[in-house]
Amino acid sequence: MEELNDRKLKSLLKDSRVEMPFSDFESKLMTRVKTELHGRRSVVKSIRLSWLFFVMGAFFGLALNILLPWMPFELAGISLHFIKYPILLITLVVIIWQLDEMIRLTLRHKRHKRLS
Repeated sequence: MEELNDRKLKSLLKDSRVEMPFSDFESKLMTRVKTELHGRRSVVKSIRLSWLFFVMGAFFGLALNILLPWMPFELAGISLHFIKYPILLITLVVIIWQLDEMIRLTLRHKRHKRLS
């Protein structure tokens, strides 16, 4: 009886062995995992660089708007002193719009990272 159970157990274990679908299946799978990890790291790096360049651009734009009216030249016969407020308004609208997009991008990435 014991021998019969051993044979049945061996037969069941032999049938339960999973064969790899392809000989290079494991290496392809590991390559894919490494590629996805590298892709995630590059997304994080890109988001950090985006924030860096956003802050630099916002600072440069605001500094230019503050310093521009002090420069003694005219644009198409109009003194820069008269058009500083429309230029400042446009700059602020662009900064706020880009800040909103950067926050959404960062939150979307964090949400996606949390779900996966």
